[in-house]
Amino acid sequence: MINQDYIKDTLSLSMPPERFKHSLGVAETAVKLAHKYGADPQKAWLAGILHDIARDLSDSEMLNRAQKANLQVSEYGFAMPLLLHGPVGAVMAREQFQITDPEIINAIALHTVGSEYMALLDKILFVADKIEPNRRFSGVEEIRKQAETDLDLALISCFDEGIRYTLKLGYLLHPTSVKARNAILAARGTFRK
Repeated sequence: MINQDYIKDTLSLSMPPERFKHSLGVAETAVKLAHKYGADPQKAWLAGILHDIARDLSDSEMLNRAQKANLQVSEYGFAMPLLLHGPVGAVMAREQFQITDPEIINAIALHTVGSEYMALLDKILFVADKIEPNRRFSGVEEIRKQAETDLDLALISCFDEGIRYTLKLGYLLHPTSVKARNAILAARGTFRK
């Protein structure tokens, strides 16, 4: 049995306060989306509260943990180790809190760049991470409205927002995010929102 209070207490002591507040917001939002779209609310909560467990690691620590866990690190991961906080966080959730459920582990691992093959919980966590109540960016209200009626449309909008932000900063665009976005559009039978 997973002790949610223990996880919350541990994270509240190990994360910066703003990161912990964000993680609580993601967990609560993920639970709401799970109820709406028929996913397991407890799994959604666990994925949400733990999704950023590795977010504040230094670049060198992120790479070190990824290599120690035998994670496949692409040139994008070496160039921007922050992108590894999803996969590294999945490993940390398993090691620190004995989270072994593959749905939860996969959702945590994929929440940074997505995947062409996203399951329901993967989509819920990805969207919840972008629309939790503490998020403030242009367009977030529209994505929140989309999430009320069409999870895939909200997911496409999350990818769009992430791609725009990445381009604005002049960072490398991870091809997996583009493939994930295109896969959702193709599955909808359209190549536009």
